[in-house]
Amino acid sequence: MKTIHLAIILDRSGSMEACRDATISGFNEYITGIRESSERAELETRVTLVTFNHGMKTAYFDEPLARLKPISRETYVPEGNTAMLDAVGATLKRLEKLGAKRPDPDGRDSYLICIISDGLENASRRFDYSTIAETIQRLSATDRWTFTYLGSNQDLSLISQRMGIPAGYAADYASSPVGTREAWRRHGRSTRVRMDDVARGVPPSPFYKDEPEQPDVDA
Repeated sequence: MKTIHLAIILDRSGSMEACRDATISGFNEYITGIRESSERAELETRVTLVTFNHGMKTAYFDEPLARLKPISRETYVPEGNTAMLDAVGATLKRLEKLGAKRPDPDGRDSYLICIISDGLENASRRFDYSTIAETIQRLSATDRWTFTYLGSNQDLSLISQRMGIPAGYAADYASSPVGTREAWRRHGRSTRVRMDDVARGVPPSPFYKDEPEQPDVDA
């Protein structure tokens, strides 16, 4: 059975408070869809969930999908600044170390890294853009690692360039409850396509292809 390691690196800075409930419901709906896709595609899915503000919290690291629980207002509390690069760098370092301990000569393990943020980096101390970009480009070249970025309130073309994530793997969304919920649904659809491709042995392709713009106002 093929294995996909799904890592979600989720912003928990203070600016996420305005969309807190939409983020919680969107994440929980996303995980429900991932469970269905994992079963249908006959994939072993292992999940990492890291949230970040001026620090980072690892809720799960490479755990079986069955162990992942819904988040709530008690477990997802936005506050503080945005140390996104530190969260990404530390998570990738751990996943690479894990991969080195798991011999995989047949290339049956794939990695999908999902970074979600509603604002600009402003608090990292350990990692910078150039270091993260080098790591992302090196891992992406193996065709076994896919990196995605879902962001709002920022220039996605600049983020793509600075982090080494191609335009087709980065998408903008409106920082509103409706925009946030639709962004999670959009991300879920793209994730399920990627999971099906992993099961069939298909190399990565643009993640957010042929997706509509997100609404910017609440209905």
